[in-house]
Amino acid sequence: MEHEKITLEVKGTPLIKFQSAKRIESLRQGHLYAKTLKYYRELEKDTGNDEIGDEFEAMLHVNEGYIRIPETGEMISLKETLVPTANSDDFVFCMFGIYPSLKNFAFSDKQKEKMLSFGDTALVILDSDEFIRRVCAAAERHGYTAHFGAVNYFDPTIDNGNLIISLLKGMWNIALWKRDKYTYQQEGRFIFTPGNGEDHINLDIGDISDISAVLPSKMVLTAIVEAK
Repeated sequence: MEHEKITLEVKGTPLIKFQSAKRIESLRQGHLYAKTLKYYRELEKDTGNDEIGDEFEAMLHVNEGYIRIPETGEMISLKETLVPTANSDDFVFCMFGIYPSLKNFAFSDKQKEKMLSFGDTALVILDSDEFIRRVCAAAERHGYTAHFGAVNYFDPTIDNGNLIISLLKGMWNIALWKRDKYTYQQEGRFIFTPGNGEDHINLDIGDISDISAVLPSKMVLTAIVEAK
């Protein structure tokens, strides 16, 4: 299949949301819907869906290590263990990101297949800095703090020191680490803290028609993104 060139002027990192036409229209009108990290973890556990679901969400994976019990001083050995964190109730909103290091980007065959399964309609953010600003402002109005970052993908057979270091800057960073089986998703994520026990939030971010474009997913997935 030949690539199709789409001419869109995009400021900053191109961010794309693939969903149904109905959900994309709702988002463009300003309704941002976010589920908890726990929801995605339980989705894989309960249904076996490991494309949208991920049993590692909000969990710290340890191949081999030790944990000390402060009350007793006892050292407990950990091996191939998922350690729960207090961030299961944080809310997360995910998008596909084309980052500056990818000068001339074309979707891989796997990405075309997987992204199309998420929805037939794509919302392309034309000004990512402004979009992030609006989302963060809306989160603050609703009593949350919003964080945005690119997801890091890691080899789960190797204990990751960089992951641990990132958590020192805020435990919410646990949401920005996923196994390398998900690399094709190229996620940029908003994390909304603190969680409040609800299973989702609806944020009114205001109409974003002025900084977005709606296109068929198939058209976006056959495009080449050229950096200036």
